[in-house]
Amino acid sequence: MVRETVFDEVFDSQAVFRALLDSLSRPGTISMIAPRPYGSLPGGLFAPALSILKTLCDHHVSFSLGSAGAKPEWVSYLEMNLSTPFRRVDEADYVLFDGEEFDADFLRLNPGSLEFPERSGTALLCVRLLSDQGEPVRGRRELILRGPGVKGRARLSVDGLDARYIEERANANRFYPMGIDLLLVDAEGRVAGVPRTSAVEAG
Repeated sequence: MVRETVFDEVFDSQAVFRALLDSLSRPGTISMIAPRPYGSLPGGLFAPALSILKTLCDHHVSFSLGSAGAKPEWVSYLEMNLSTPFRRVDEADYVLFDGEEFDADFLRLNPGSLEFPERSGTALLCVRLLSDQGEPVRGRRELILRGPGVKGRARLSVDGLDARYIEERANANRFYPMGIDLLLVDAEGRVAGVPRTSAVEAG
């Protein structure tokens, strides 16, 4: 296991940050993150997810893993490549989950407080495929989003997302401005933001 050097801390970080900002400011719209050729990425870890964490995490911004991904090799690899310590799920700013099967650790995410809602955790959900184009596709979950940043309604088609994530997100967001924000990402680098301000219906 080695420290990855193919991610440019300036130019790549700027590109990823712009993609994330665009996806969160226009919920239901997909942005693209160019997958980087990481040489020692552990099996099952998406390259675009690592790029997101490398962009968002530093000495002051922490990460964690849901129980499905909390393997010793993943923790060691991410600690080496993120330059930030691994935290408990309820303490972390960003937590990586496998979106295909609901992880009970999602219930431990910090929703922030009425005084400091910005201290909440954000869930990064890895899914098989994201699309915001065309008609619903059989076998994929359809998310219909409404709220700020959405003109009328936006539709996301997601393959590999357990509906309970959407249900539990709604429960966590009942006491706005407290709540949980979601970032959905697939292995090809498609990313979509679902901020706490968005109302979501899951089909």
